Order: sequence, then C-alpha cells, then structure tokens
Amino acid sequence: MSRGSPDPQPPQLTADMLARLKSGDKLCCRDFSDFLMAYLDGELGCDVACRFDQHLAKCPPCKTYVETYRATVDLAKESCCPKANPQLGKMPQELVNAILHAVTSEKKCE
Repeated sequence: MSRGSPDPQPPQLTADMLARLKSGDKLCCRDFSDFLMAYLDGELGCDVACRFDQHLAKCPPCKTYVETYRATVDLAKESCCPKANPQLGKMPQELVNAILHAVTSEKKCE
C-alpha cells in the first residue's frame, strides 16, 4: 500500500487518534513513535501521513529518531541479506582451507 492511497487506515490506528488528527489536533511525539512502522511502511492515509510529515519537519528529536530507525533497518538487512550485501557468505579460500585442514587433522588424532 502506498502513501496517499484511499485504502482504509491500518487497524493499529485507534479511532481516537484518527478523530484527533482529523479534527486538527496536534500530533505529539508519542503518537509518532507509536505509529512509526505504519508511517514508514506507507500504511497511513495521505491526510494522516501528511500530519506525520509536518511533525517531522518541526521536531528534530523525531526526525533523528526516524533517521536512526531507518539506518538500523538498513544495517540489519545488510548484515543478513545476501541480496543487500553480495559479500555475505563469501568466505576467503584461505579460511576454508584452514577449517578443512583443522577438521581432517582432528580426525587423524582420534
């Protein structure tokens, strides 16, 4: 689902929060934190997502929080996803040889 789609709000958005946001109430940092995943995944309707964008533009701590969160997600993907990190799983041949040598040497000692 992309930001701005007419699809209904995700179930985790409470009716109370939606009512507050639609009535023009200010979005607080706690609201932003509670619904960060829905915001980043583009699951918020355009009107609510715009409110989140406005909050980010005026709130340096939340902006830093989002940037840190995104960096964490990117690092996690890179550390365990071969598509994101093609070097993942490529072991130097010297290490492979050393492991094989150690395994075969242990068998000779038994």
